[in-house]
Amino acid sequence: MTYLPPPRRGPVVRAARGIDEFTSWLLYGYETWLVAVLKAVPLFLFMYFLLFYIPNYVYYAVTLYVLDFSKDVGFLVANLVGGGNFTALIVMAVWAQAARGRQGFFWALIRWLVFLQYLLTILVLIPFMVFNLGGGSLIPPVFTFQALALGAVSAGMGAVSAVYLWFEFRRITRREAAEAAGSSLALSTGR
Repeated sequence: MTYLPPPRRGPVVRAARGIDEFTSWLLYGYETWLVAVLKAVPLFLFMYFLLFYIPNYVYYAVTLYVLDFSKDVGFLVANLVGGGNFTALIVMAVWAQAARGRQGFFWALIRWLVFLQYLLTILVLIPFMVFNLGGGSLIPPVFTFQALALGAVSAGMGAVSAVYLWFEFRRITRREAAEAAGSSLALSTGR
C-alpha cells in the first residue's frame, strides 16, 4: 500500500494549529528576557485582578450598590469569592502544566484557553486597571478623557506586545527548523 499524504487542511484548521503551536512555545519554550517580561507581567496582573479586583467589586456590590447587606456579610462573601478565584488560579496552573507536550483535542483546548486568557488580560483587563488608575470607574460611572486615553494606550501596547510575541515565535521556530534540517541532512549523509 502506498503512503498517502494527509488531506490539505483549510485556513481555520491551520490557524487553530498555529495558535496551538504559538501557545505551546509561549508556555514551554525558551525565551529572551523581553519575552519573559511580556509573559510574566500579564500573568501577575491577571492574578492580581482575580484575587483583589473581583472580590473588591463583589464587596461593594453586596454592601452598597446591589444588596445593601452589612459590611461583615460583604467581607465574608468577598473572601469566599477570593478563595474560589485562588482555587481557579491553582487549577489553571496545573492544567497548563499538564498540557505540556500532549496531543489531542482536550490538551489543545487547554492551550487555546490559556491563549484566550492571555489576550483577555493584555487587551481588556490591563487597560481596565489602567483606566481605573487614570481616575475612571464603572461604579459609580466616571469616564474622564485621561482615564479613557490611558486605557486606550494600554490596549494598544497590549496589541503591539502580542504582535511582537508572534514575530518572535516565527523567528525562533524558523531558526529551529533550519537547525533540524541541517542535523537531518548530516545524519542522512553520514557526516
